[in-house]
Amino acid sequence: MRKLLPLLLIGLFFTPVIVLSQERGEEEEIEDPFKRSLIFAPTIDELFDEEDPFEFDETEFERNVRFLSNTGLDLGAGFEAGPYYSNHLYSQYPNLSTLHFNRVNGLYIGLKKERMQWYRRSSFLTIPEIQPHGFIGIGTASGRVEYGFGLERLFGEERRFMAGAEYHRATATEDYWRTGLIENTLSSLFAGYDYLDYYQIEGIGIYAVHRTNRLLEVAFSYNKDEYSSLEQNTSFSLFGYANTYRPNPAIDSDADVINLDKYSFSFSINPRNVLISERFTVSSTLGVELADNSASDEDYRFNKFLTNVNIFYNVDEGSVLRWRIRTGSITGNAPDFKAFYLGGIGSLRGTPYKFYSGNQLFHSTLEMQFGSPGTRSGSWVRNYNLHLLVFLDSGWTKVNENLRNSTNPFEGLGKMALSDFQHDAGLGFGTGVLRAEMAWPLNNFDSSPYFWVRFNPTF
Repeated sequence: MRKLLPLLLIGLFFTPVIVLSQERGEEEEIEDPFKRSLIFAPTIDELFDEEDPFEFDETEFERNVRFLSNTGLDLGAGFEAGPYYSNHLYSQYPNLSTLHFNRVNGLYIGLKKERMQWYRRSSFLTIPEIQPHGFIGIGTASGRVEYGFGLERLFGEERRFMAGAEYHRATATEDYWRTGLIENTLSSLFAGYDYLDYYQIEGIGIYAVHRTNRLLEVAFSYNKDEYSSLEQNTSFSLFGYANTYRPNPAIDSDADVINLDKYSFSFSINPRNVLISERFTVSSTLGVELADNSASDEDYRFNKFLTNVNIFYNVDEGSVLRWRIRTGSITGNAPDFKAFYLGGIGSLRGTPYKFYSGNQLFHSTLEMQFGSPGTRSGSWVRNYNLHLLVFLDSGWTKVNENLRNSTNPFEGLGKMALSDFQHDAGLGFGTGVLRAEMAWPLNNFDSSPYFWVRFNPTF
């Protein structure tokens, strides 16, 4: 049974291909899912366009409203596209918001033009379709000026291929998937809880992205960067306490500066979670970072593989099952900030923050929502009405020493056993942009629950 686990994980990733291929045969015409819809805020460019950015047909409106009922501050893309509504490789580059607050930068204020965007129609130096992008800003606590600038271009009659390049020097994080960036700013500024860990990234990158009409999005990025540790520079919060802030960790226990030469790939199936049927959808992403080469620092050469699968199923009227599965593996010797961590917000919600770490990962979050069915969205949960939820978080990560001298990411993964998993269960209630959760550890630690206030869904 354990020997079949790698095949099962590969099968999970490719499940959307099979389901969506069957769906395509039943439709004569498929709408472009990347077209900005009512659940997304318009871009600045669209707001000043002559055409009304909110003009959409009724069919598209119903399709989007009945889908994901809870989008939150970050995941609804109402403020910035950021790493949540851009390609998976967006976070190979600086990924923090234009306006944010954290224990490293303090209050950061800047200007920004997003990278990896499909909806711009302008020219640069009279060259059509060339899109400049970048950012500049300063942190009040760090005193550092951060900046980046680049160009990207759309190609083809249907504008489905994008290529770009960028130079940058700014703060970034690997923890954007745990909690939203805007959400984390609020918890830091008001309560003194900064859940992200930060580093400085300086260097260059080039990228290329291709998408099909509905099914696939593939991307490549080459990055040559210097990563540096950053210190905590402030303990300020409006209503919290200074001791709630954790020190910002170094990028590795043995180094504060690391040079990495990386080739990254992503392969996403149904990346915008378009409904496959009236009651079901599934999406998956495979991400690969290849830094095992002679141009990277000799002590930090590694390859990292991560698969993410999201499943949404409308079980009954007002009842929605949400399931996220993440699995990953790291070969070679990766620095600490590239390792897998489980525990706390966004992962094992009844476990201390980042309690478990390793170079192999399996993580599952199973959540059931019960609410009022939407009037326009059929039997899916109404967008901003109160709903109840129950959830089970399960996870396993460990250091597999054999992976340090192996190029096989499946090395030892079949030895994973259910007895090795940490399980946390919980319940809560919420609306579209606010939720409260309590989580209990089931097999380790004491029975005291953790309490979370969130402005985004878990995924």
